[in-house]
Amino acid sequence: MSTGTGSGRSARGRGRTTTLADVARRAGVSIATASFVLSGRGGLRSAGSPRTKERVRAAAEELGYVPNRHAQAMRTGRGGGIVLALSALGDPWGVSLTRQVRATALPHDLSTLVLADERWFEYLQGASADAALITSIDLTPDGPSLTRRLAAGSHSGIVAFTAQMEPEGFDVIASTPFAAMREAYALLRCRHPVVHLLAPHPVPVGDEPPRPRLGSFLDAAREHGDGPPERLVRTTEAGDRATYLSALDWLAGPDRPAAVICYTGYQAIALQRAADRIGLRTPEDLEIISIGDVPEESLYFGAISYFGVQDVFSRIAEVVVDRARDRTDRPGALHTFEWEFFPGCTSRDGAGIADGDADAAVPS
Repeated sequence: MSTGTGSGRSARGRGRTTTLADVARRAGVSIATASFVLSGRGGLRSAGSPRTKERVRAAAEELGYVPNRHAQAMRTGRGGGIVLALSALGDPWGVSLTRQVRATALPHDLSTLVLADERWFEYLQGASADAALITSIDLTPDGPSLTRRLAAGSHSGIVAFTAQMEPEGFDVIASTPFAAMREAYALLRCRHPVVHLLAPHPVPVGDEPPRPRLGSFLDAAREHGDGPPERLVRTTEAGDRATYLSALDWLAGPDRPAAVICYTGYQAIALQRAADRIGLRTPEDLEIISIGDVPEESLYFGAISYFGVQDVFSRIAEVVVDRARDRTDRPGALHTFEWEFFPGCTSRDGAGIADGDADAAVPS
């Protein structure tokens, strides 16, 4: 049985384990060159010419060589996979993103691990991954400084989902919904005297600044002379069930809203379900616009109108997997995702969209 950093296993039969030395010998290269090519570091000059890389990969395929991931992790400091640091596991947005990253990563022999809490800094400090997507930097105290520390001291390729940072040796995905919040408010305000926000976070008390998305809503209300704007915010506990139960009480009460902007896609889904349960018609009795993409598989009563990014899950997955595959040192890149409005069945702008045409309002 072969051991050591150059060992692998044969995918053919029960014969002797194929080693990295076997691949190098068949390709006519050094073990170091074969290691560089097959470890995913083929972009480095040390891996040789394109023709050399082709010979190494062909020899590995012919011999049925499969790299030993544990040995690679020990040698390179890489974990052989992708970490998705998501702030909420049950959010349909996070579920759809995870599914797309997994589908994009698997053909490149990259596994996907989901970290569903706020301890992303502590975890990534002690574990190396080929790439790590961090989505809650702007919601974490000292998030930007923690990200910089990770990028400087970790072997993981960092992809930061943030509106506060520029690339500093790591990639940045900038996708800010602040203008979209204002546009959604203006869109509903032209038809309704009062526009509410359904949010999972309360308006802060005292000098504490509101979260950026919430702050954008408050600013939009002030610009239209509405208020006090804090009274236009309906707060629920995080989670789709908590939002659903709160929405039932809200819609059945004496202060039932007629126009609501939802802080996230999962809140829009919960509000839509609550309206159907009570017997309210959308958009005739209640208009709903979501700030954030609404996954198609989460829709039960027609497409929800929303502001979002076209093909957002595929685009994020491509950035993360590219970072995982390219292990060379690079300054990092800025990926800016612009938001646009996708009218659906929950606002009058898209009231004519039939259920069969819902796909036109939801990115694939």
